[in-house]
Formats: sequence, C-alpha cells, structure tokens
Amino acid sequence: MATQTKSRVERNGVSDSSKKQRPVWTKKGFPLTVAVFEFPSENGPPNFSVKLTRSFKRDENSEWENTEYLGGGDCLRAAKLFEAADAFIQSRMEADYRSRKGDIDSF
Repeated sequence: MATQTKSRVERNGVSDSSKKQRPVWTKKGFPLTVAVFEFPSENGPPNFSVKLTRSFKRDENSEWENTEYLGGGDCLRAAKLFEAADAFIQSRMEADYRSRKGDIDSF
C-alpha cells in the first residue's frame, strides 16, 4: 500500500512540474534574482506574486544552490530589486486598467 501511494505521488509530481508557471518578468542583481508571476483574473485586474531568491555555494567545489533567505549585506540590493518589480507590476496594472476602460467605453 505504501508503494502504491508513493508511485501515485511521484506520478502527480511529474505532471505538476510540467505545468509549472514561468515568470513574466525577472531581474538579476547577483547573487539575488527577483521573479514576477502573473495570474489572470476573470473579473478584475490580474494577481501578481513575487519571489526573491539568493544564489550561493557552500564551498568552492560545490554546485550553486538557491535559497529564500538573505545575508545581511543583501538587504539594500533586495530593496532595489523589489522596487523594480513593483514598477513592472504597476505598469502591467495600468495597461490592464486602460484596456478594461477601453472595453467599457466601446459599449
């Protein structure tokens, strides 16, 4: 029974990863990267999610890894990346508003 559940989870995991949404906008400020995801809404403006990741190596011989945790020196760089993400989101929301307003005016 445990094997059956595990294989079902593995199958679901494979199908879910193939449906993974890609960001609509990204910006890098090494070692940080900010990504903006957009989710359309049927009645109203789209919804946005923002993810910040930090790349690091545990030692010189290891592979690059990502984390959601920041180092003490990353705060200002993160704030600048968030500001750029906010400007992108605001421009998308303004464009959506103008297109919706145009649709309403055409009736």
